Amino acid sequence: MAKMSSFFIRAQVNAGDSGAFGQTEIDIGSYTDLGSSSPELLRIHNVQIFMTDSAGQIPNMGADTGGTAAWQLTTQSQTGVVLPTDRSVVSFGIGSFRNPDSSALPPSQALETQLLAQDFANGYLVAVPTLYLAGLGSSTWGEDVYFSIILECTTEKATKANAVALAVSQM
Repeated sequence: MAKMSSFFIRAQVNAGDSGAFGQTEIDIGSYTDLGSSSPELLRIHNVQIFMTDSAGQIPNMGADTGGTAAWQLTTQSQTGVVLPTDRSVVSFGIGSFRNPDSSALPPSQALETQLLAQDFANGYLVAVPTLYLAGLGSSTWGEDVYFSIILECTTEKATKANAVALAVSQM
């Protein structure tokens, strides 16, 4: 069987700077077609996530302060950040950031943790028509925090084996 060429899906969400939850939909229905005579699934092999301000730079944080930012990619719409154990989570990240300087600047200290599709042996298999990119930035950021995501994907025919794997992973 010939290996399929990968392609990229990009999206961005404004996570703000108020602690409020922001979410955007990513339409992947043209890649996941379960209703056709030849159903297909989307496999996410690699996730790259970038935290920036609206100009693509590292966001500023208030002087001598700390805060948090979190993002998630899920298969279901959410009203807030969920734990990585939620079965709708495809990828997830959270960080604690600190600007110890006496001026508003980008943070120079951070503790971050992420769960990405490439952490799994075979990536992450998706059968839904929509993914949801969401995030939030705490009120100590001096400007809105944006999360931009790039997904490296392939499509594959739905088989009994990958349908069982998909069903078991959603339990």
